[in-house]
Amino acid sequence: MIVRPATLEDLPAYMPLALAFHAASPIRQAIPFSVEGFADFYTAAIESQNMGVWLAEQDGNIIGICGALVYPMYFNPDYWVAQELWWWLPHEARGHGAGKAMYDAIDAWATEKGASALFMIALEDERASKMEKLYVRQGFQPMERTFYKEVA
Repeated sequence: MIVRPATLEDLPAYMPLALAFHAASPIRQAIPFSVEGFADFYTAAIESQNMGVWLAEQDGNIIGICGALVYPMYFNPDYWVAQELWWWLPHEARGHGAGKAMYDAIDAWATEKGASALFMIALEDERASKMEKLYVRQGFQPMERTFYKEVA
């Protein structure tokens, strides 16, 4: 199993896992998945200096995906932070080291980009408390929670 930066050529194989992530995420109830929109976003992310997109691959098959963004903190732009945007493994790929390897890729990239902090997200679902424990073991501390409301 390897974790490597995703390429434009990976998009057709990356897309099914992006769809699966959306289907498992509570955001599916509010915002539908757009295959064309994700493809455009993926392409822009691959080409951006401020985004990282990775995949975990085993025997030539993509078994996990993740992505992150680095940006200046609005209240002090001298400090850049990295934020994980997605980190997904199907159930059958969990527990074999791919998740840790993808986290390590995001963490190393954040350091390489000069980020002073890394923010990781946990979906508000049945795994939220498990993810919190995992993050705390990695040295993270809870900072805030995100709430959603439709405004249109």
